[in-house]
Amino acid sequence: MAAGPDDDLVVGDRYYILASSVAADLPRLVLKHDDAFLVADRRGDFPSLPGAEFGFYAEGTRFLHRLELRVYGRKPLLLNAAVSDDGVEAAIDLANADIPDEEMLGTSGEPAPAALPGRTVRIHRLVTVYRHHLYQTAIVESFAREAHWLEVAWEFGADFADVFDVRGHPRRRRGVDLPPCVDRAAVLLRYRGCDDVTRAAALHFAPAPTRLEAGRAVHTLRLAPGERVELGLTVRATVGAPTALRSLGRPAALAERRALAAQRRAGDTTIAADHPAFQAWVDRSQSDLQLLMTERADGLVPDAGIPWYVAPFGRDSVITALQILPFQPDVARATLAFLAHHQASSEDAFTDAEPGKILHEYRTGELAACREIPFVPYYGSVDATPLFLVLLGEYLRWTGDLPLARALWPAAERALAWMARSPVHGGGFLRYQRRSHIGLEHQGWKDSQDAIMHAAGEPAKAPIAVVEAQAYHFAALLGAARAADVLGHAEVARECRRGAEAVRERFETHFWMPDERFYALALDGADAPCRVVASNPGHCLWTGLARADRAEAVARRLLAEDMFTGWGLRTLSAHERLYNPMSYHNGSVWPHDTALAAAGMARYGLVEPFMTLVTGLFQAVHHMEGARLPELFCGFPRAERHGPTRYPVACAPQAWAAGVVFHLLGAMMGFEADAGENRLTFLHPRLPPWLGWVEIRGLRLARSRLDVRVTRGRESAAVELLSRTGDAEIVVRR
Repeated sequence: MAAGPDDDLVVGDRYYILASSVAADLPRLVLKHDDAFLVADRRGDFPSLPGAEFGFYAEGTRFLHRLELRVYGRKPLLLNAAVSDDGVEAAIDLANADIPDEEMLGTSGEPAPAALPGRTVRIHRLVTVYRHHLYQTAIVESFAREAHWLEVAWEFGADFADVFDVRGHPRRRRGVDLPPCVDRAAVLLRYRGCDDVTRAAALHFAPAPTRLEAGRAVHTLRLAPGERVELGLTVRATVGAPTALRSLGRPAALAERRALAAQRRAGDTTIAADHPAFQAWVDRSQSDLQLLMTERADGLVPDAGIPWYVAPFGRDSVITALQILPFQPDVARATLAFLAHHQASSEDAFTDAEPGKILHEYRTGELAACREIPFVPYYGSVDATPLFLVLLGEYLRWTGDLPLARALWPAAERALAWMARSPVHGGGFLRYQRRSHIGLEHQGWKDSQDAIMHAAGEPAKAPIAVVEAQAYHFAALLGAARAADVLGHAEVARECRRGAEAVRERFETHFWMPDERFYALALDGADAPCRVVASNPGHCLWTGLARADRAEAVARRLLAEDMFTGWGLRTLSAHERLYNPMSYHNGSVWPHDTALAAAGMARYGLVEPFMTLVTGLFQAVHHMEGARLPELFCGFPRAERHGPTRYPVACAPQAWAAGVVFHLLGAMMGFEADAGENRLTFLHPRLPPWLGWVEIRGLRLARSRLDVRVTRGRESAAVELLSRTGDAEIVVRR
């Protein structure tokens, strides 16, 4: 069913993510392989709770919304739950609760069974996802002194909800649930959507259950002392006609999954450090990034985050690729190729597409197929296009990959042409204005409904020029100039550099607020500045757009008490009218946003502010479960002996949050790559006081691989070349 124009009557942010007051309290386990993923509680269950995201998903659809393991109808006791270091498998230890004698099973002619004390039976639950399959194994082991009966049941249900349904997106109607098919050891649950596509969840049980219904599988077991029984469940998600994809047993699927994970990690740069907590942060982030990668035609491209953003995003994927570029350049290569392949070639108001634009978000699923959402793909982003050019330029710095540059140059030219056409509303700034009736009102990285405002709190009116888009425009022109140089397009390179200087001049004239010693958040459609203090100008430090004599003032303002919480930078000053530390973009802390500003401070040689932000984020990680930085957390001031306050619907893991530690590490090293000259410069390398040394092995520059050790010194850091494959030169400038 296509959406109609009267959808504009929806009040507020149509893509707001609803928070369940029940589910928000529950810790989660997440696993993912390509576009299939699960969100479970720590028992490994998908509890069916209103507004909760628990379930097994594939291709933008939740196939199971309920899957719960029960012993005599009761939840088992949780002993322990953990995800393996490689992110491939979850292992959960459970035990039975106390079972009264009147509930115990027996057989005819036997004495009445005795009660089963709690913690007599261990259930070792193993969970993994491979392709569109969910594998669950429950190994039931008895520690009772006598033989006894046990009832173990899987309770399940499939709602086939589009991920936007789960998020709370309003729908007028949905498809039809088809009659389930129940066999001796299998159940097939099906749904035909409004897109006339049938989606199915096939559940296979091994061994066959004692009783099997459309929502419950019951195993009745007689266990001798010390006996172990293995119960297996495989769930296969299909969209449309079933594919020829083979179904493996769990051991074979797990072996293939692990082999694939090892293959993906082969050749990656490795990082070791003397601080255990920093090492844990690096290791967790590497694992999370691998989890979020999806195999596309040209290689691994990062999805944005679990559970809400398991999809390619132009802005998120590019920034993540930039964060990890010195350590995993192949991700940048695949991301560039993927985005170029999906670059807009024509006008389409419904998807905010214009020739040359790079996509914002690409979804599959029923709502996308029915055009109830515009993400098919959607191009409502003012910054994905310039960031694409930034990534191309930086990728060339590190790799000198001329064949890819030649292949992508037509896409780069189209992106440049779009940027040249974009400032049609006057002033020469990159601006956005929604054309799609169900598109995003705001199209910078702060894309929530109330994110861009004037000081009095009233919304800025389009067409809007947000401050960071001008920074990306500047860097994009320089990145395109670099590509043009290496490809022999000298006049294009000169024109791009002239354009970059013109961007800088216009920017300083229109965005600088002398009374605040800071840059405005945005210009509205009438070129009136949004005189609001926010984190966005930190991105101008990152790209080098800010004038050198103003950079220190910007950094100082960012570190003032109303902006810096002690953990990171608030997205909006606590002095502003719309400040809310529990909001999505108006006072919360986004780790990637803080890291961009920190890297910008390092760029301008502002070492003390840089170290302050690095240390704040590092100390925040101490309080995060498993050293995992979430998408965002609340912007309350830091309190002694307490950690940051979590944001209830934040993605965790999230790609550009996982990339933060690598971005900061690159800024500590002061990397300046020049593949053309075959030289890697360490410009003013420095380590924070709590980090003694870092070893980076397999660092790639063009065709060389470098192993280096960086050791903290009194005023800077010493760089030692441990080994080298190839002939790249290292230069250290202190």
